[in-house]
Amino acid sequence: MAYSAITALPAAPSRLGDPSNFVSESLAFLSAQAGFVSQCNAASSYFNAANFDPFNWGDLSAITGSSPVSITNFIDPAPVVASLNGLQLAGAIDGLLASMVDFVPDANTVGEWADSLADPEAPSITDPARPTVSSVSATPLRNDGQLSFEGKSSAFYGSASTFSRSLQGFADYVATFSSGFEDWSSIAVTFTDSDDWGTIT
Repeated sequence: MAYSAITALPAAPSRLGDPSNFVSESLAFLSAQAGFVSQCNAASSYFNAANFDPFNWGDLSAITGSSPVSITNFIDPAPVVASLNGLQLAGAIDGLLASMVDFVPDANTVGEWADSLADPEAPSITDPARPTVSSVSATPLRNDGQLSFEGKSSAFYGSASTFSRSLQGFADYVATFSSGFEDWSSIAVTFTDSDDWGTIT
């Protein structure tokens, strides 16, 4: 198994920017979210189980702590409905949906790069510092009741935002973990002047 690219999302609906097409675009976008969830979760499962070789001595560049590729378009956090209303809330939702569209190409760039370093033959190393790629909650569905739809929406969009950031955090870890740079100058040598005279016969 290898990283499977996340399918591009359709045009993001915009209640403020394109109100005449909002309903039709919303339905298409909502339908596409189910595939988005399954593809993100497949990527999460794959990378969380993947092995990476910590002894890539062919790469002797210094550890930078971040990957050479990055996500620049993270998914916006889910808007807090209680603190927003009217046009503010509509604008926040419009921005969130647009950020999802922009995120997908970045996610695929980072995902494909991390996948290029995955090595099924590498030793499986337990590292408490290794971050996990989070999963995405189920998308709301058109036939959900209002309360169910709202609850699932909050969980879905919030988890999608978290997923976008966890993918970058994981890529940064892989970049550091797979670097061949070793700082030998930090090794301290301790001498002792004690001898065990009791072993002389």
